[in-house]
Amino acid sequence: MDNTINEESQRAYWAKDIADLLEITTSNLRRWSIDLENAGYRFYRDEHNRRAYFEKDIMPLRKLKEFLANNMSKNDAIKAVISMFPQDNNNALTIPVNDDTMRVSKRELQEIVKNAIEEEREMMFRAFEAKMNDVVEKRDRMLTHEMNRSLEEKRLEIAAASEKESSKSWWQKFFRK
Repeated sequence: MDNTINEESQRAYWAKDIADLLEITTSNLRRWSIDLENAGYRFYRDEHNRRAYFEKDIMPLRKLKEFLANNMSKNDAIKAVISMFPQDNNNALTIPVNDDTMRVSKRELQEIVKNAIEEEREMMFRAFEAKMNDVVEKRDRMLTHEMNRSLEEKRLEIAAASEKESSKSWWQKFFRK
């Protein structure tokens, strides 16, 4: 029995999806793909000759990223990946990848919409909370400023009254009582 994976039934991913998954730029992914292809690794192409990445392509790219992160030279990293993930070049297959249509079940669509609504609601709540915190903080600053100003006025009044009282002679203080 043939143990090869049926590529036609696999899901294909575009460069942006794989770059996001690997947390690299699409230009880095493109360069790595070209280097791997030059060394004999084969990525599938769609009818417009664009690279399509399959599940089987993710691990070699992850390994390449890991090797490069560990300061392995690019050439050695490419050779290591090629030796770890040998290719069967007998089946030249071009799989059409149509980015115009995407099939999802009703349940999957409901889940996607539900998650998007929850994310939007959470973002709106955080924005509202930040705005409210800002308003409360400004109000508190203004209130504190006014209280400090009022206290300062009272201190000045008390100081003026105290100074006026101390400027009276002893007999004015004595007879005033």
